[in-house]
Amino acid sequence: MVKCQECGVEVAIPFKCSYCGKLFCYEHRLPENHNCDSTSRVYTPRLAPAAPRRALTRVDIAGFKAGSIFQMTSLKELKHLAVALSVFILIGFSMLVNNIPFLLLNLEVLTITVVGMVLSFLIHELAHKIVAQRMGYWAEFRLSIPGLLLTLLSVIFPVKIIAPGAVKVVGLFISKDGVGKIAFAGPLTNIIQAIVYVILLEFYAYSHLTVIAFFVLANLNLSLALFNLIPIDPMDGAKVFKWSKSVWVSSIIAVIALWLSLITIMF
Repeated sequence: MVKCQECGVEVAIPFKCSYCGKLFCYEHRLPENHNCDSTSRVYTPRLAPAAPRRALTRVDIAGFKAGSIFQMTSLKELKHLAVALSVFILIGFSMLVNNIPFLLLNLEVLTITVVGMVLSFLIHELAHKIVAQRMGYWAEFRLSIPGLLLTLLSVIFPVKIIAPGAVKVVGLFISKDGVGKIAFAGPLTNIIQAIVYVILLEFYAYSHLTVIAFFVLANLNLSLALFNLIPIDPMDGAKVFKWSKSVWVSSIIAVIALWLSLITIMF
């Protein structure tokens, strides 16, 4: 982050004056807006437009409601989400088949598993999007071809890499704290969902095959949370770690504790 040398506001992408060489925010980028002292011989001030009160890329959040997110969703984003969700469901099925013989699968187990997998993925991505838009940024999900291919390969391999795409966030004044909070929103939803499934396992343990669906969904959410918390760019974990190391450490501890609970309940 860089501070504007006129007003002191921190900006992620500063504007450099071609005359004095100093760095400024959007509002003070023009020489006449920062009283540039190097333009007397080479620059004739012009009537500058009124500086906007907010970044041009910010969305109108004055009356933000949960339903408004669908008004900020493009057809392209829906297509990318559909492809990513299809691959994600394949990952879930591979985990389900590894834990229960295919012939023992029934409609109840399949229904719970499919609904849970859809929620695991969509809530994660929508959390990123809602938090970003609530802060006033443009945010849409986009596929990553390398990540999509790695996710597809994970269907047949024991180690699961779940990275079919990510929510892209754009804005002129994105702070480090804002980036960290947006990134943390996704893994947090998976940790919360895993807690719900662990609680359900306590009630349904050893009762019927439904427990297998809950176990798979808890495991899937924890895998998604842990993978996203890897502190290496461009993973969410890198942004969370830069924002708050205590939040990152607490999240990792929560994931490990939930996995130990799963092992205790099932084995």
